[in-house]
Amino acid sequence: MIEEKLLRLLKVIEGLGGWLSILAWLTVAVGSIAMAFVLRHEKSRAVWIVSVIVGIIALTANLADYYVTLYRSPDLSLEANPLWRNIADYFGIDVARWYGLTGKIFVSILSGQMFAFYLTNRKRLFPESACSFPGFIIHLGNKSKTLGQRFTALCAMFAFFFAGMQLLYFYIAYLNWFADSASRNQLLSVPTAILILIISLVIGFTVVTYRSFRIDSSRGPVNSCDRKQSRIVFR
Repeated sequence: MIEEKLLRLLKVIEGLGGWLSILAWLTVAVGSIAMAFVLRHEKSRAVWIVSVIVGIIALTANLADYYVTLYRSPDLSLEANPLWRNIADYFGIDVARWYGLTGKIFVSILSGQMFAFYLTNRKRLFPESACSFPGFIIHLGNKSKTLGQRFTALCAMFAFFFAGMQLLYFYIAYLNWFADSASRNQLLSVPTAILILIISLVIGFTVVTYRSFRIDSSRGPVNSCDRKQSRIVFR
């Protein structure tokens, strides 16, 4: 049922024409340039090392999908992505290959930049104080008071998930590799894989952000939780 709805959605997107494909390419291209401007003052070596690793993983996933797709369907006749297929229909297969490759590269660069943005702005997601993991979840983000700070916090959360969703292309490449095999029907559908990945990213986001919060709290001044524990110990 869900897979049928996804296919209908892809059909609708395909019917919008080639202009949407061009807009999508421009969005990731301009987005990577804009993120380079946003992160121009970031000097932390640790942030950039982690972000480069994330970008390389994203690039590996996207290129795996790209090359397996062309191996299984050189003319893109079996390609499900309507944006890519529209470029082939309007401009030819050679332009479509260039479009797909450069688009994958820009998305991968943007993924690394997005993760760098998350790392540099995740403090906006911290609560003012939290003595436990449930308290951290309940008060997530209440340290951000102004509209601008809350918007930055929301963007940081989105950036984490944008980067993490690139892992999906490993699975899509795996599915496409078995396109002519009967065993493909036994594999998880794309919507199911997306749901599992989103749940995994929610858990990963929560754990990573909470760990950063605890490290940050241990380096800061004595907080209310520490004072409370001190009263309990020395009472």
